[in-house]
Amino acid sequence: MKFKLYRNYGALNSPPIFDAFEKGVKVLGHEIVDDHEDVVVIWSVLWHGRMAANQQIYNQCIKNKKPVIVIEVGNLKRGVTWRICLDHINGLGVFGNIENLDSMRPQKLGILLQQPNMQRRGEILIATQHSKSLQWEGLPSMEQWVRETVVKIKKYTSRRIVVRPHPRSILREKFVDAVLDVPRKIENSYDEYDIDYGYHCVINHNSGPAVQAAIHGTPLICDQSSLAFPMSEKWENLENPQLPDREEWFLKLCHTEWTVDEIAQGIPLSRLENHLEEKLKKIS
Repeated sequence: MKFKLYRNYGALNSPPIFDAFEKGVKVLGHEIVDDHEDVVVIWSVLWHGRMAANQQIYNQCIKNKKPVIVIEVGNLKRGVTWRICLDHINGLGVFGNIENLDSMRPQKLGILLQQPNMQRRGEILIATQHSKSLQWEGLPSMEQWVRETVVKIKKYTSRRIVVRPHPRSILREKFVDAVLDVPRKIENSYDEYDIDYGYHCVINHNSGPAVQAAIHGTPLICDQSSLAFPMSEKWENLENPQLPDREEWFLKLCHTEWTVDEIAQGIPLSRLENHLEEKLKKIS
């Protein structure tokens, strides 16, 4: 297969990951090309800043049913593990994480699935996300979504509501019946911000906070498109939310993200090869 990497539209921290991906492509016997590619590789589905040009490339691939691999910052160890996924970065994408699972992978990554948190505070957290991401496609403004979510929460509970904006997609209004918790950047990090998951329940559409809430042992409610959806509680159980068994979900999640060395070995790409071949057969 022939791969084209759109390096020019990557984030500032993307070059080493693109380099590793290129190595992985060649290790598996594939080719890097500038045109007439079989597979497109882009950085992120955040159509903003340096990555804005990726939107047109992505949309064209989807229209033509051409495979598009997305490299995205990880949910598990930000800046250390990276998502390598086909067509999307959340539950709508393909990761090749269903079969041939390594039961020791969480330990190898140094990621622990925390016990259910029984000492949570009483408030409910609404964690928003970046409104310019593909993950938010077809949805209302973030402000409207928050207002609608607050109304929905109040149907099931009278608990205090806290809204945490995405640190790079700031909300432009205050909300009745909810207070804002402004994110604070972690010193000496590239782009990490503090967040506390010790709430009664975390509500998030389909981005990182839902995944992290489940890992931290906090009940959550999210959309079907979220990687955390198998762990999502029902709205009617909001006053007394529970977490299902998370072991299998967590093991599969740990096979959606990879270190730079693993990417250079072609490990995540090898899990996608069959999916890529199937897509290419359909358009040939």
